[in-house]
Amino acid sequence: MDKKVISFSILLALLPLFLIDPAAPQVYRYKDKNGVVHFTDTPPDGKYTRLQEERFVNTQFPYYGNNPLIDAAPNKLEWVSRAVIGVKTAKMGGSGFLINPAGYAVTNYHVIAEAGGDVKAITFDGREWNARVITDDPDKDLALIHLGNGGYPYLPLGKLTDVSVGKEVYTIGNPLGLSHSVSKGIVSSVRKGMKKTTPVTLIQTDAAINAGNSGGPLITPEGLVLGVVTFKAGTPHFPVQGIGFAVSSEDIIGSLSLVPAKKETATPQK
Repeated sequence: MDKKVISFSILLALLPLFLIDPAAPQVYRYKDKNGVVHFTDTPPDGKYTRLQEERFVNTQFPYYGNNPLIDAAPNKLEWVSRAVIGVKTAKMGGSGFLINPAGYAVTNYHVIAEAGGDVKAITFDGREWNARVITDDPDKDLALIHLGNGGYPYLPLGKLTDVSVGKEVYTIGNPLGLSHSVSKGIVSSVRKGMKKTTPVTLIQTDAAINAGNSGGPLITPEGLVLGVVTFKAGTPHFPVQGIGFAVSSEDIIGSLSLVPAKKETATPQK
């Protein structure tokens, strides 16, 4: 067999070992003795079990809603960025995004997993709020939090039919503490699989993902959220560029028990 083919096959086999989260040098997914999935950068006793995709599946969930204020905005991305928040705890920092004007926001489970109930959210105007965790799905690394006040900008969630390979997309978040940073890329692939018995759809992108982007949206130029940024490929000893992943919006809707949104009327914040 050609040596190049052998080398490429070995690289493909080893690639899952180098998938890490952007918000920390290394994030491990492991199960405790009760089968509960946890995310941590320090596995207990150095032992952990990586979750692997076991087979490919199809999932479908309904479209969540829309926001006419985005359609009317002269600069859609600038308006959209106002719906992105910073999320921080004593041990972790990341991003999130508001999904309705009542103050409900999506982020990654591992960003708030060890918060002990102390979660802070920072809105685009620099104000800091106490946030409450409403529900989560550790297997899919998803969490729904509530900021407790209304009148927020918010982002609609899309469907898999809104995703196509080569589609222009953006990541918005707080990489390295630089709040509301926007990066541009494309959809590289859509990967459907299973984590044990849990179906998940990952949208692969080459848009820049760095420490602090975890929990931020992967979004279209029109302001439609395709997924929530969850991890990237690479390790400190094996750097990889342009391979990041977001959990699809359909997974967000299904896993966090969201219902189709009613028509909302929100007042733009200046």
